[in-house]
Amino acid sequence: MGIASEEADLRDLLVERSLSGGIRTVRRQSLAYAHKLLKGDPDNTFGLEDWCTASLDEVVTAVEAGIGDRITDGDPELGYIAPEHTLAGILAHADALVPFLRGGGGTVLLATGHPTGLLDHYADLARALRNTGNRIVRVLDDHRLDRAVGAHVAGETGIRFFGGVACAFHDEAILHTHRPDYMEAMIAGGPQIDLVLADHGMAGAAIAAGLRTLSIADANDIALFLARARGRHEHVLPIEDNFTPAEFAPVTAYMLRRAAGIAV
Repeated sequence: MGIASEEADLRDLLVERSLSGGIRTVRRQSLAYAHKLLKGDPDNTFGLEDWCTASLDEVVTAVEAGIGDRITDGDPELGYIAPEHTLAGILAHADALVPFLRGGGGTVLLATGHPTGLLDHYADLARALRNTGNRIVRVLDDHRLDRAVGAHVAGETGIRFFGGVACAFHDEAILHTHRPDYMEAMIAGGPQIDLVLADHGMAGAAIAAGLRTLSIADANDIALFLARARGRHEHVLPIEDNFTPAEFAPVTAYMLRRAAGIAV
């Protein structure tokens, strides 16, 4: 099967599984999150400061550049990410992984705020990166933050690694979080990092620190698109980000095959 044919099949699969094309993250929600970003809501700023000087029009335009859809137009109860944008993001992530998966020697940190959707993706990448001679760091594994993070979590929370991937946790539960605090703590307490693979506040904090970052963003993850539009962050993969991991598996597999130089 040729490259063009494989990419066409992947594009069709993205649409079939609602990872791209028509998605369940509707425009109304994305626009609401844009307004929250502009008010400085920490669940939407992701540790980035671009919102302080942004206008709504700039934000909407930044999202449009990222996902190929203007969230102020069309049916507010529908959502859309252009499949071509998602496919381009997958290819860009794969190409950025080439020197690591073919040469090794890098120090890589992987983290997710959406473990129920993306943990398997990052864990598979961590395994491949480790097997090709990269160091997968586990900074502050089982570390407790000395403050509460988010109004929905009472008491202290912490960081644990699963399959080489950092997640936030509270008591016995892995958390869904958009907060940057966990990544900020890891960056402050860890070694020099060559590459970060992350999403939400985990990605935002890495970008704010100037680290090379490959991020995943749904249509409502506004801060990452704004950072991209302002030239602070290049590799954003726009995709519906919280389906069952089995739906995401073909994306991971294609990315790894392409990056490793295996015929696709």
